[in-house]
Amino acid sequence: MSTLGESLRHGGAERRRILILESLFRDGHVAVHALSEEFAVAEMTVRRDLKQLADEGELELVHGGARLPAGRQSPAGFSSRTQSNSRAKLRVAEAVKSVVPREGVLGVDAGTTTHVCALELAPEFTGCVISHSVPVLASMLEWPELRVIGVGGDLLHENQAMVGPGAVAALRDLRIDVLLLGASAVNADGLYVHSSVELATKRAMIDAAGEVILAVDSTKANASGAVRVCGLDRVSRIATDNAWDAEIADTITAVGVTFVLP
Repeated sequence: MSTLGESLRHGGAERRRILILESLFRDGHVAVHALSEEFAVAEMTVRRDLKQLADEGELELVHGGARLPAGRQSPAGFSSRTQSNSRAKLRVAEAVKSVVPREGVLGVDAGTTTHVCALELAPEFTGCVISHSVPVLASMLEWPELRVIGVGGDLLHENQAMVGPGAVAALRDLRIDVLLLGASAVNADGLYVHSSVELATKRAMIDAAGEVILAVDSTKANASGAVRVCGLDRVSRIATDNAWDAEIADTITAVGVTFVLP
């Protein structure tokens, strides 16, 4: 059985649906039999996944599989960003899993990659999770034995995150052992995001953390980002999916940041 199939077979319904939608947006249609073989699950399990996605308006059921709804051509919003490049996100999550302690206080930043990391880690984690990400907090409902602290604030619909002065104030009274941080771009000057809306909350999470692990795939190296979050000196490790180009990788390691690969 493939590593992907083994991972998805054990409690991986949400991850499996992410990959189904990625295939759907790539090919326009999916077949029950092919998905059953890819994920190493029963066809009935795949049909339940497709039925749920159809109920959510993500696809249309057809004989033997599913297709994109009429007029829908590309993903949009948080859910669909999670589907984009999902295999790379799973590889980042594998890297994170190898270095994050199994106990203590874990902070999880808002974002699609950090969300996948939280999903992969949760069954083995026995500590406390702190997050301002609505999808992360919702996912934690599947593990009632975990202690979870939700950071309140103003709801940012686009990123499904709680932000603003309320979130920043709440984080001042919290202590995080390890923070899983997301970013839109990484270069020699530091970490960047596309908008300043979440900036204060991200910085408050960084300030509350004893260690910061950046969880990003390799496409974020030298990518575009308008708003600087922090310098590389605030990060201890970068958990990523593949090796980065030598030029930026050498610059990052020169300041003491370690790369972690799956």
